[in-house]
Order: sequence, then structure tokens, then C-alpha cells
Amino acid sequence: MEKEIYDDLDELPAPPRVDIPADDLVLLERAARAIGAVRVDVVDGEGYVNLHFADSPIMHAWNPLLFSGDAFELMAKLQMQVDYFARGHRETGLVGVQCGPKISITEPKQGDVSAATRRAITRAAGEIAN
Repeated sequence: MEKEIYDDLDELPAPPRVDIPADDLVLLERAARAIGAVRVDVVDGEGYVNLHFADSPIMHAWNPLLFSGDAFELMAKLQMQVDYFARGHRETGLVGVQCGPKISITEPKQGDVSAATRRAITRAAGEIAN
């Protein structure tokens, strides 16, 4: 019998398990309500939640704090405007999110503009649901 070429390969290591911090979970639940979710199920150790809607299927593996696509969907569905304010060089400054006349959120960039943008969008969505 001929040896399979993949026999000597080790399996890839499993990604580290990630729990959602309690403050972030509250933020995710509020943001989910802003887009019409009726129930949020935490997927233990995976770093995301599943959303249930009254009139549509379940949205699996949702976390706009981690996944840019989820943050973009929030931004588009809730018609947000995102701006960047520089202080000094590009890595510092603020990300600003505006959603209607009453909701304005800023988040410090702290070197990771994508993470700051995702957090600002999620925070703004959470304010809508409050």
C-alpha cells in the first residue's frame, strides 16, 4: 500500500479559547437589539454570539468587536457615519461615529484603527438600543 502524502503532517493547533468579557457582552447584546435580535446566545469559549431574530434565521458567529464584516453590517443597517480625527501622527487620535443627531461616539485609536472603529460602531449601536 502506498503511503499517503499527508501522513506525516501534524494537525494544526486549535485556536485558543476566548471568552467574551462581561462588559463587551453587555455591549454586544445592546448592539444586537439595535438590529432587531430577540435573543443572544453566547458560544462559550469561541468569542462570539449567535443572534436569533423573530422573522429570520439565526445569525451565527457574530461579534462586531472582532469581525470587521459584522461591524460594517451594523454601520450600514443603522446608517452610521464614521470619521477619523488625528492628533499628532496617524496612529493616535480618535475614531468618531455619528448615528443621527443624538448619538455621537468617539474611541481612541491607540495604534489599531480597525479595532477602534469596530468598538466605536458597536458602542454607537448599543446607544441606539438603550
